[in-house]
Amino acid sequence: MKRLDYLYQGEKLKDLGRYFVNEEKKAKMFTFSASGFEVYFLGTYLKSEIIATECGKKQGEAAISVVIDEQTFLQGKKIVLDEPDKVYSLASDLPYGLHRLRMYKRTESSCSLTGWKYIETDGDFKKVEDDYKLKIEIYGDSITAGNGDEGVEGDEEFETRTENALTSYGALAAEKLKADFSIIAIGGYPVYKSPWNAFATVKTIPQMFSFADYDWGTTFDNSRSWDHKKFIPDLVVINLGTNDDQYLLPLKEGRDLELVNFKKAMKDFVDLILRTYPQSKVLLTIGMIKVTLVTKLIKEIALSYPSRVFFHEFISLKEGGYMANGGHPNQKMHIEAGEELYQVLKKIKD
Repeated sequence: MKRLDYLYQGEKLKDLGRYFVNEEKKAKMFTFSASGFEVYFLGTYLKSEIIATECGKKQGEAAISVVIDEQTFLQGKKIVLDEPDKVYSLASDLPYGLHRLRMYKRTESSCSLTGWKYIETDGDFKKVEDDYKLKIEIYGDSITAGNGDEGVEGDEEFETRTENALTSYGALAAEKLKADFSIIAIGGYPVYKSPWNAFATVKTIPQMFSFADYDWGTTFDNSRSWDHKKFIPDLVVINLGTNDDQYLLPLKEGRDLELVNFKKAMKDFVDLILRTYPQSKVLLTIGMIKVTLVTKLIKEIALSYPSRVFFHEFISLKEGGYMANGGHPNQKMHIEAGEELYQVLKKIKD
């Protein structure tokens, strides 16, 4: 029997997405959507002690997906984190041999903070062998977090049981590209202003550009910082503007000025990314939920750069079908959008 604990650093463990070590909780926290870890092990089972908040709450309870060997993201096994501190079986009764296991958080960080304390197998851990060379960073809102992508007819209110970031368009495109990816996405969040998060101290996705995690209690004083040297993306996808559009559309006075402010906020974010990652290319996207005002502005921003910045408007809404949680894209729409994103990134990556 072998264990890796939360302090382990080496070739036998690969962190996925953003993370940080919490010494007080003796855990490695993996709270952003689709964050987690990857291991290779020689054995028949793998288990992990995991901590989580908001257990038992419909709008907060976290869940993970476990992907073993050749399984796809759509085949990942769901495990609900139903206790604050519990040992979970991630894999069991496997034929004895070498196995690859990836664990990803399905639910977004604003709903539940999660961390793992140790990983254990009956055999031994081996060097992580994947040879992914491409890296993608994805910024977004509830769409990118997979809100409602597993919803069924009648799921009108947000519940974390209907959310799966691992089967969102961004993760599916990264899977097809054989790319490592990192998602920074919070439901209701804008690039400039949103009608949905007035109570929060941190109000935009650009403001959490250098955060290692985020929940509703995060402020600029208590936030955990992220070292951008840990993950330098070749491609950055920004799918923001839907919540801004919902803020801008009802305005009767001052809309023109706010449209200018929105455009400046988006351009400032792009400039920040280009400065931080001098070799990266940026793709601005919109359209997985219908918007009225921002598409033209986002396209204008992309076209204002002589190079390195691109634009794509999704047509995935054509898939039709029930849209859960107040109109969020369903799984068919995410699969279509994932294919669209894959094709675009494949063209611009080289």
